[in-house]
Amino acid sequence: MVLAGFDRRDLGMMVSLTRMSLTDRYLGSALGLAWAVLSPLAMLGIFCFVFTYVFPGRLPGREGTLPFLIWLISGYGPWLSISEGLGTATGSVVGNAGIVKNIAFKSELLPIVSAITGLVPLVVAFGLIVVLQAFGGIWPSPALIALPIAIILQIVFVSGLGLFLGALNVFVRDTALILPNVLTIILFASPIFYPLSAYPKGAQAVLVYNPFYVLAECYRQPILEGALPHLWTLGYMTVISVAVFLGGLWWFRRLKSFFDTRL
Repeated sequence: MVLAGFDRRDLGMMVSLTRMSLTDRYLGSALGLAWAVLSPLAMLGIFCFVFTYVFPGRLPGREGTLPFLIWLISGYGPWLSISEGLGTATGSVVGNAGIVKNIAFKSELLPIVSAITGLVPLVVAFGLIVVLQAFGGIWPSPALIALPIAIILQIVFVSGLGLFLGALNVFVRDTALILPNVLTIILFASPIFYPLSAYPKGAQAVLVYNPFYVLAECYRQPILEGALPHLWTLGYMTVISVAVFLGGLWWFRRLKSFFDTRL
């Protein structure tokens, strides 16, 4: 079976590349793979502290700190995962120049692998949410069965953006340097740290279609509300993710024949 130009052999290659990426990234460090957990855990802890004690936030209609912390982590955890995946995907082709030039395989797998390995912070965030919910006596909701759908949508969306950025970075190396600044702007322009209702009415009408916000809501609805994501959010995010992936794939394959001259 061939899907978007990928077959079963490519799936096996993707699994191998994902395993290598996770191992090689932390190889040689004193704590090894433990950094994959400690790094996002530290970031989540810092922002939870800031928005609980320094700039305390509350959810409309909900009392107490615990609901706000769960809401914050259920949105910021996916964001950490997205930014991790995009950052790695942008440098994936340049960083693996030797493999790209000397081994016959579909190099478009590299940004996709980056999107998958970027899920590590999301797993850490989910683990922290489970601990907080257990502390608050909150039982898991059956609506959590919708989370795999949100994860798949995230992988497709991030892979598409990563394919575009990874190919662009081969020719414009400033792309990897500019990306962290762009992601910071997007983060604070999206309802991740604050609820949508905190923004002006005019801004709400635009931000409600922000794919980063919509994706965060696909996680927040099952985790915080115990309800399935709204059908329009799943439908909207599916269309956006598939369109971005196919567009990124087209862009990558259009440029990959020129990689050898720039790597």
